[in-house]
Amino acid sequence: MKDLHRAVDAMHHPYQYSDLELERANEAIQQSPLKQFYKEYYKNLYKRILECKKKNRSAVGELGYFGG
Repeated sequence: MKDLHRAVDAMHHPYQYSDLELERANEAIQQSPLKQFYKEYYKNLYKRILECKKKNRSAVGELGYFGG
């Protein structure tokens, strides 16, 4: 993802993006000139997104972060 704005948007609206796009967004943010504080924030946010997706897939019938 070349556009940092799009990468940040992907992190804040993960249900609108594929897993590959989220991975690329995380990589783009980590390679950007953002301050280290923000890089850590988005790295942790990315981990939480992955955990929510995993939980959402394993919990059949349970309403999860992504609504299903």
